[in-house]
Amino acid sequence: MNGELYRKLLAERYGPLDRLETERLPSAVDRAESVTGTTEEQWRRQVRDIAMRYGWRLQYHTADSRRSDPGWPDEVFGHLGQRRTLFVEFKTDTGRIRPAQREWLSHLADSGFEVAVWRPHDLPTVLRVLGPARQRATLPANFRRPTR
Repeated sequence: MNGELYRKLLAERYGPLDRLETERLPSAVDRAESVTGTTEEQWRRQVRDIAMRYGWRLQYHTADSRRSDPGWPDEVFGHLGQRRTLFVEFKTDTGRIRPAQREWLSHLADSGFEVAVWRPHDLPTVLRVLGPARQRATLPANFRRPTR
């Protein structure tokens, strides 16, 4: 997708864009347009780059999850200006959520936090949550809560 077409689509979806947003985002999305077929790590890095471009300066990722308690989300984003904290689990389009992940995601969402499971096909949602639309992150409609 070329930059001009992308700016037009953004303007149609979100209304007029200020010059800063128009200049900042095309490079992030030009690189993110081929996210289908990427690994979970590639997808996570692409979203992290988009988040930085939108001002999400606080970002945490456990470097080696094998030494951590199971289930904690892949990434935590913080936006100081918006006073928002976002917990995200990244999956490929076919990746499965493990029981411990399901439990943590449910707990965080039920506790009032913004929680998401993002797959490469969710790029439009990612842009709405991280970008100027400031849509609240939620778990997918088909998310199955753990049985208790």
